[in-house]
Amino acid sequence: MTTVDTHRITDFVLGVIRDILNMPLPPAISPATPLGAGGLELESLSFVELTVHVEREYGIQFDDETVDRFAHTTLGELVDGIRARMADEAPAADTPSGPPAPSPADSLSLRDVKRLLALSQIIPAADPDDIADDADVVLDSLTVVWFLYQLKEQHGIELEIDHTQAADITSVGALHHFLRTQDGLLAGAGGTRGEVVGP
Repeated sequence: MTTVDTHRITDFVLGVIRDILNMPLPPAISPATPLGAGGLELESLSFVELTVHVEREYGIQFDDETVDRFAHTTLGELVDGIRARMADEAPAADTPSGPPAPSPADSLSLRDVKRLLALSQIIPAADPDDIADDADVVLDSLTVVWFLYQLKEQHGIELEIDHTQAADITSVGALHHFLRTQDGLLAGAGGTRGEVVGP
């Protein structure tokens, strides 16, 4: 990758961070600026949101351990990590296509569901890892709409939840199971917009 690519990635990352913080960034930002304490002061949920935007923009994936280390990562290290993953995950021109990609629902981990619940403030938590797998979930008409909005924004997935389904979803684990077993999950702009029906 070229220096231009590095600058474009850096500009994208800083734009996302500015939107997350909802304030102007300090003028003296360099590749050595920490993302967490002593630098841009991002916190756990901010790292989750940043990760989702970067993964979607560049078609890459960060494992949970890498995301956990972002608090001790500099801006330059993050940009280098994005560049490395883009190079590693770029398909080779002569590589035959493999089996079809899994549906978006298949890729939703329990941790992803916890992140969505925290982002939606359905279960307020500074760190999604603090949410127990069997923690209670109450989905009323407002929380259903907000959760499904976050699901679409963060993962490109649209679906319906009707009154009966919402009543049956009483825990984090139950919500995860529901999402992974839905035939109606649609990804990206090519899908049709699901109608949300709250309880």
